[in-house]
Amino acid sequence: MQITHKFRLYPNKQTEAKMLETLEICRQTYNNLLGELNNQKVIDKARIQGILPDIKICEPKFKQVYSKTLQYECYRLFSNLRALAKSKEKRKVGRLRFKSKGWFKTFTYNQSGFKLIPTGKRCQTLHLSKIGEIPIRCHRNIKGKIKQITIKHYASGTWYASIIEERKENIEKKQINKVVGIDLGLNDIVYDSEGNKLENPRHLKKHTERLALLQRNMSKKKKNSNNRNKARLKLTRQYEKLTNARDDFLHKLSRYYINNYDAISMEDLQINNMVHNKYLSKSILDASWGKLRQFISYKAENAGKLFITINPHGTTQRCSRCGNKVEKKLWNREHKCSCGFEAPRDYNSALEIKNLCLQKIGQELSE
Repeated sequence: MQITHKFRLYPNKQTEAKMLETLEICRQTYNNLLGELNNQKVIDKARIQGILPDIKICEPKFKQVYSKTLQYECYRLFSNLRALAKSKEKRKVGRLRFKSKGWFKTFTYNQSGFKLIPTGKRCQTLHLSKIGEIPIRCHRNIKGKIKQITIKHYASGTWYASIIEERKENIEKKQINKVVGIDLGLNDIVYDSEGNKLENPRHLKKHTERLALLQRNMSKKKKNSNNRNKARLKLTRQYEKLTNARDDFLHKLSRYYINNYDAISMEDLQINNMVHNKYLSKSILDASWGKLRQFISYKAENAGKLFITINPHGTTQRCSRCGNKVEKKLWNREHKCSCGFEAPRDYNSALEIKNLCLQKIGQELSE
């Protein structure tokens, strides 16, 4: 089992200069590999990988970067190529683009070239080959073997390390005693089958005024001036605060359901299709339903709990008690069925999601 941890790095100015230089050399390596790929009529992966030693001979500065970090750029190129081919199956897309300055944010140490050194203090030390030692704040214990470290530079100037840890331990599946169905919404971000509901915090709305002010201030500054860079940094940090507030809320919400239930079920919403609605797209993206589903999914897997997605078709219109179809417009917030069952619309949906989850669990157990 692999687990990814994200930790903050605190490099000094000298180390940060080396990290920025590594980013730039990785960007140039990627562009050189892409250029070689574009020149080939038939893709030859071995030939593309073989140009790395030639690049180092022509450009001695490339020797300043750990060799496996440069080799990883070849993996990144072909990974992007596979993703592009997959996208071409659905719609018309272009070709891979060269990366300009400022559009390359990460470099990776795969398998080797790194070491995490415990210090007995809050900040440990991360040693990276060809860069040096960097203070790192590890708020989680790493029990397994570190397989890969990706260093990312954010627009706000901060650095983070994403550490992939591999554990050999087998997670014991929990016995299913408590099951919950969750209906996602915009007024109440969740309404579950236990009758619990949580109002949507609308993080973007809280930050809109401040973001608009900072954007106006930046637009008034002269392009490429120090004042404009300072204004851009303030704006970037405000966006980062917004993202952090949203993620913190979703982590706490997902943790609540993992700690209190053995099986969690949600609708498998096609969010990419839903955001085409120009009236609701901003609210849907701000609610981050997809990220909540992702958080619950991986936490359930790590805890040995069961996470089930349900086909959303009919969950709103069907009565959770008798199964009859009860037509409702979007503005009808109450469910009233001829069988006598009355409930808030979202609560009825959550109950129906739970019913479908129990059916799925029964089928899996019987198999």
